[in-house]
Amino acid sequence: MPKPEVTTAFDVVELFVGDDDGMLWLTLGFASLGEPLDVLHIVCGKTPTGILEEDALYLERTSQELACSGEVLAIALQGEGLVLALTPEGAGALELPEHVRFTFKAQPALFAQAVEMLAQMEAVGHACITVRERNE
Repeated sequence: MPKPEVTTAFDVVELFVGDDDGMLWLTLGFASLGEPLDVLHIVCGKTPTGILEEDALYLERTSQELACSGEVLAIALQGEGLVLALTPEGAGALELPEHVRFTFKAQPALFAQAVEMLAQMEAVGHACITVRERNE
C-alpha cells in the first residue's frame, strides 16, 4: 500500500498526557494558520466496552464543535514525528487536511512522551495506532 502524501505539517510546542477517570488522553499543542496555539486532543477509554461507538478514538480540536469519533484511519510514527490520517468526514469535522504530520523540532523531548501515550492507546486495542513493533 503506498504511503499517503502528507501536505500539512505542524510543529508540536506543548504536550499534555493523562490517565484518569477511565480515559487515556494526549493533547498536542501547535501553531496553525490563524491560531498561535491550536490543540488536538486524542482520547480513548482505558478498557474496551465492546461497543464500537464507545470504543472509537475521539479527536477534538479547540472545542467540541471541532470533533469527531471513529474517523481516524491511522496514527503512525514517521521518523521523529507522527502522521495522522483521517477520513474525509473526520478531516472536515476537525477542519484539518486528511493527512497531517506532527513534528517535534521545537521540543524534541516531547516526542517520546507522545509515543508512550499512543503506545498505551494502541495496547487498549486501537489498531489504527501503530507506534510499536507488532509481533504477529
